[in-house]
Amino acid sequence: MTEIEFKMPDLAATDSEIKVVRWLVDVGQPITRGQALLEVETDKAMMEVESIATGTLKQARVVAGDAIVAGQLIAVIETENAPSRPAGGMFAKNRETARGQPSGAGATLPLSATQRTVGRRMQQSKQAVPHFYLQASANAEPMIAQRTAAAPAPPAWEAFFARAVACALKKFERIACRFETDHLVRTGTAEIGVAVDHGGELYVVALTDPSTRTVAQISEELRAKVEKLRAGDPETRKLKPAAMTITNLGATRVEAFTAIVSPPEAAILAIGRIAPAAVVEGGAVVAQNRASLTLSVDHRVVNGKYAADFLTEIVRELEDF
Repeated sequence: MTEIEFKMPDLAATDSEIKVVRWLVDVGQPITRGQALLEVETDKAMMEVESIATGTLKQARVVAGDAIVAGQLIAVIETENAPSRPAGGMFAKNRETARGQPSGAGATLPLSATQRTVGRRMQQSKQAVPHFYLQASANAEPMIAQRTAAAPAPPAWEAFFARAVACALKKFERIACRFETDHLVRTGTAEIGVAVDHGGELYVVALTDPSTRTVAQISEELRAKVEKLRAGDPETRKLKPAAMTITNLGATRVEAFTAIVSPPEAAILAIGRIAPAAVVEGGAVVAQNRASLTLSVDHRVVNGKYAADFLTEIVRELEDF
């Protein structure tokens, strides 16, 4: 028999503290390679740490509530065969969702680490950031025409908006600054974040500077990253800095909504449903599909006129597709 020291794998999803939630097996129990041994929690997700070998859990070197780091010894596994790889694999999922939701009067609904983090950040943003909001709409016919021409694999709607925002930011660079007490700091990134809901969890996928790429290329990157996100890829789940973020609820038939700025970003664009509206063209009233846009802005970074000009530029970019 061989004893294997099992060390905490590098989650690559967070730089924060890792907390042991509970062991899923008892010392002395037989285990198989790939079996979930324990749950850990970061500021972004609840993770299951899997065994790297088949054998017996001989020792548990950490207990529930312990704060641990990557590379720390967490268990000793007794096995007849050495593992074929030195580091453990992991599978991440929302453990509360997997166990089912409580029901009945007075039942509590547990929040995952990700949900708690998002809630805390949004509360801090609403309390500390002086928001103001601007609304506009854009002619969506050019986007619809491009998507129709690209059938049966049309680009994602978010690809159009991400490119329009990125192009507009080239002309209104102040929007991409963050507020620091008595001065502004340039973010130094051209990435655009796209809010993504996965299993009730909110993530932001960062897209490489969309202003330099086609809508088709942006869409391909977005779909690939969302697929990785759903597969539990820790790198995709890691929060990365972006110049600003867009969030799209158009598919839910929400007509318009206001989003909360995600610090240290200074703005976020909320996209509502695309719907026909009556517009005047050449003196005649015609039906035109239009996209509803709401820009939320940190007033410490820019004033209303600057933000209005920025939103107008986004509309122009969308209508020029």
